[in-house]
Amino acid sequence: MLLICIVIRPIGLVANDGISYYGSFGNTLLPYSLAFLINSVLMWQAASVMDNETKADRYIVFGLKLFALLFIGILLTPHDMDIINEIHIIMGSVLFSLQLFTGIVLTLYIYRDWLNITLLTITLLSGVASLVYLLQQDGFMIQTQVIFQVSIWLIFIRSLQRFDHQLDK
Repeated sequence: MLLICIVIRPIGLVANDGISYYGSFGNTLLPYSLAFLINSVLMWQAASVMDNETKADRYIVFGLKLFALLFIGILLTPHDMDIINEIHIIMGSVLFSLQLFTGIVLTLYIYRDWLNITLLTITLLSGVASLVYLLQQDGFMIQTQVIFQVSIWLIFIRSLQRFDHQLDK
């Protein structure tokens, strides 16, 4: 859906408004909204089918549901309205921070290999870059946000697959 937004409005790649740029225009609002809604629904569904037997299971389920709610919150708080923008930034910052923390825990305790450590390094660097671009007029915020999300979700997917296999033993 994000690629559709970029094709429709490629100027978003240099606008330094991040992924949320596409929530401000009628011609990209539908694919932008669908991206966030589909992502949130799938996260919630994944959390709903997971076991809730151990403390670790409950933390992962809670985390996925919290991520889903934060994505919806970001969707519902347009970044281009002054007062609401502050809420949007806070939710985005909380989401990125919790994702990074979760990625660190998963990498250190569930699946510590060279690829997850590399992905975690990329996640950390792109998260810092996103923060820097948030505070500047010009930059590459959308690129750093996409890199962050892709790298963190690769850690989640790889680690949770490993976590599931560890429980099977």
